[in-house]
Amino acid sequence: MLKERLVQRIRSRGAITFAEYMEAALFDPDGGYYMTRAAIGFGEGDDYFTSADLGPDFGRALSRVAADAWAALGRPRAWDLVEAGAGRGSVMRDMLAALERERPEAARSARPAIVEVSPRLRSEQAGALAGRDLRWATSVLGLAPIQGLVFANEVLDAFPVHVLVRSEDGVREVHVDEQDGELVEVLLAPSQPDLRWRVPEAVAVGGRWEVSAAAEGWIAQLAAAVASGYVLLIDYADDEAGLLARLGSGTLRGFSRHRLVGDPLRAPGEADLTATVNVTAIRRAAEGAGLRLAGMGRQRDVLLALGIREPTARPTAPIEQLRAASRRSAVDTLLDPNGLGAFRVLLFGKEAPTEGFRAFPTQRRTDDPRGPTR
Repeated sequence: MLKERLVQRIRSRGAITFAEYMEAALFDPDGGYYMTRAAIGFGEGDDYFTSADLGPDFGRALSRVAADAWAALGRPRAWDLVEAGAGRGSVMRDMLAALERERPEAARSARPAIVEVSPRLRSEQAGALAGRDLRWATSVLGLAPIQGLVFANEVLDAFPVHVLVRSEDGVREVHVDEQDGELVEVLLAPSQPDLRWRVPEAVAVGGRWEVSAAAEGWIAQLAAAVASGYVLLIDYADDEAGLLARLGSGTLRGFSRHRLVGDPLRAPGEADLTATVNVTAIRRAAEGAGLRLAGMGRQRDVLLALGIREPTARPTAPIEQLRAASRRSAVDTLLDPNGLGAFRVLLFGKEAPTEGFRAFPTQRRTDDPRGPTR
């Protein structure tokens, strides 16, 4: 069991950071959640669902971002459409199908690829995209140089986080130790010198703050891999002001069978662990790596701008009426302002125009000194 191996590791080498623990709990080759167990969907044995599990409309809407990116790049004869962390492959499948219907020239010239570390999920993606010429890589750098669009839906929130605590004696970092064979939390000095400066002064004594150096590093990898094109990020996120409003409660949580897990240390590898993405830190990392903000908004506003509620022919057959009702319900869930509709959407460009995207129709030029608006 992963827990037993972690206990032995700690006994032989000492306490590990929570970030190291989370990395093992999610990505250990033999026991990590995403490598061996990830259960995504609405079934009784599933742990959580994403926008990708709500039918084809999400992928159809995102295909219009891809089409706009292709047009902005001058309609190249060959361009890359890359998804990072593609889950079961349904979004890529739906995007390609929508492109074939709406922008066949863009579909014919697209070179689809998926960045995925889990062999189990790769197998599911291959099934969903059977018959398509598709490339896989374990790192986005394996697909460089990319000309086109890289997109990631609910990927950033799976990167490990360092959990920092402001104490009377300064900033401390949450580590994982063992006691009588059980994993326990302890506070030690920060594992990296710069972490002590990452906790905002507004965090009170006893308050917690999460930093995902891994997510920020991954953004830098994306920037390095893209020669010209765009990066689209969608995730459960908040800006620094919103995170500070939580009064130091932290955002780390686990999910199993669609329920919150009380203790993330109890059964490593058996639950999904996640933390709210700090969109301020992600934007800072992206712009520091050479990306330029092209648009930012809430998922609800972006999907509406992309025409997700476009009218369709009124169904007459009873079975078609049921399907239409189910589709409307799925779209309502995608747009729920208290749920998926509140997710943040960020689009960055590199060596490419940052205007003309239907997803962000009301935003000013990103070189406007007043910045983008919503």
